[in-house]
Amino acid sequence: MDRSPMDMVYTARYLLPMVGAPIEDGAVSIRGGRIVSVGRRQDLPPASAGAAVHDFGDAVLLPPMVNAHTHLELTDFPRWAKELGETGEPGSFTDWVLRVIRVKRGIDPERYRPSLEEGIRRSLLAGTGAVGDVLSWFPAREAYQDSPLYGRLFLETLGRDPEIGRRVLGTIGRILDKGGAWRLQFGVSPHSPYTLSAEYLEDVLDFVRRRSLPASMHFAESPEEVAFLLESEGDLARVLYPFVGWGDMLPPPARRRPAPYLAERGGLVPWNLLAHGVQVEGSDFEALASAGSPVVLCPRSNARLKVGRPPAARYLKSGIPLALGTDSLASNDSLSVWDELAFAASWLEEAPPEALLQAATLGGARALGLDGEMGALQPGWGGHFQVLRPKVLPPLDELFSFLCAPGRGAEVAALVLDGREVLPKG
Repeated sequence: MDRSPMDMVYTARYLLPMVGAPIEDGAVSIRGGRIVSVGRRQDLPPASAGAAVHDFGDAVLLPPMVNAHTHLELTDFPRWAKELGETGEPGSFTDWVLRVIRVKRGIDPERYRPSLEEGIRRSLLAGTGAVGDVLSWFPAREAYQDSPLYGRLFLETLGRDPEIGRRVLGTIGRILDKGGAWRLQFGVSPHSPYTLSAEYLEDVLDFVRRRSLPASMHFAESPEEVAFLLESEGDLARVLYPFVGWGDMLPPPARRRPAPYLAERGGLVPWNLLAHGVQVEGSDFEALASAGSPVVLCPRSNARLKVGRPPAARYLKSGIPLALGTDSLASNDSLSVWDELAFAASWLEEAPPEALLQAATLGGARALGLDGEMGALQPGWGGHFQVLRPKVLPPLDELFSFLCAPGRGAEVAALVLDGREVLPKG
């Protein structure tokens, strides 16, 4: 049999397909960038006999991480904030929003692309194979031209004036028509329920629907968001709106919490990826489950900004699709989904490790429209996986808890996308 460099069998002590049980002494064979077979090494089909074998030894081979909500253009945010004297922890969620705005106003937009490139590098080092990346400076998308990452590139929009908003949608439409998201596919991000007028939010959702695109937005992130939607009160109304020049655009009270507010505007749908989902209660769970709306948990950001804990156990009980995201380095310490997973396992105590690891891999892939490509090791799927090589491996029945412990991200020894090693050096 002719063997190309892509005809490979990879073996490891443990193989975690994310569908079915973990496999001891496992192997995955890849041909032409696609998975051909998965199972125990001794059970590989004869067709694999002529392939080259790479044995990772005492290691865990599993799907790459999926960072379903992030802002990689803000990877250099901590440095920018320091340069501009924006130090110290914000006193509230609204204080943090103002800080982000001031820093973004204070930098040259040309700095976004190298910041995004660094975010891509850090993501790959952490074993991430796909991202749901929200982009506010559209020219920075060129950073993905040579990137092996999969996922969605969500072009962000916000505003209170529908006429200005429609011009922005025109710009987004021209970008979409030109293409150029490379391995990623485009989507649109209406920023949040409090930064778009109801009319413009409906316009954006209609635009996305007509173009058969995915959307992603910040949703039910903070108590301030709830107060704004219910009564048009709180710091977002009193402080944020005047700060950005919207003082005369304050809407009348919607008298709705985030979930029903979004549902009434056509935003509770399977193709709208909802980031955070902290302020959710009562009948909201049934509405989200019925709509099939995926929720991306970003627990480290929530803890940093003191906005509450996402009800992960209730989401799981309700059958709501979950993913995991790091958000940005404006509200987090790293872009490692492994770090996010470890924090989630300790902070969201009622959520089992298996479910959280599922959210970090297959759940995120499904939320980004990558089901059948990434998130699990199955024949016919993409040849994507990562390898962890810890100093000591646990018994097989303790593997999920072990993988959700702190420090796993530092043990990423390999990242393979499309059958090719892509882990950066250093």
